[in-house]
Amino acid sequence: MADSGPLSAPILKVLPEIYQVAAETSLPLQALLAVAEDMHRPVREVLDRIHTVPDPGRAPSSFIPFLSRWVDLDWLTLPNPESVGSAAAGVPVARQRDLIACAATLSARRGTVDGLTRFLHLATGVPGFTIESVPGEFHIKVVVPSAAAGQLELVRRIVKGIKPAHVTDEIEVAGA
Repeated sequence: MADSGPLSAPILKVLPEIYQVAAETSLPLQALLAVAEDMHRPVREVLDRIHTVPDPGRAPSSFIPFLSRWVDLDWLTLPNPESVGSAAAGVPVARQRDLIACAATLSARRGTVDGLTRFLHLATGVPGFTIESVPGEFHIKVVVPSAAAGQLELVRRIVKGIKPAHVTDEIEVAGA
């Protein structure tokens, strides 16, 4: 039987009144309700925490790639077809969570200097990226902080994916 007893079972509350009354004295009905409660318990437990699924901060790590598809960030987490020998872009799950959480803001600023700077900071975890551009020229120079020098492949991939298609780019490590 269920831990709290069949008379307090949630399923009993949705049954017709005749069953509710009969459950007070009918042992077979009480046993049936207890079995039904036991069968529904795992489903109820999942439904009780369903609100955590679309939350990038609380979703299981295995669900993060799926969430990244919802917000069009899977291009960043999938293997890079232009890289030789590299299996993935190397974005840690914690950074992916941050990117997914900020996806709406990043999408609204896509193609802007502010948007690219913010995206690079979130993806690498390193602040201090500088984007230099001359008005009227369709070229940007991305100055990468020396702390992010080991993530140049990721930086290149982000710059190619975020900047407008008609803009050329140059990537330089600060102090190099």
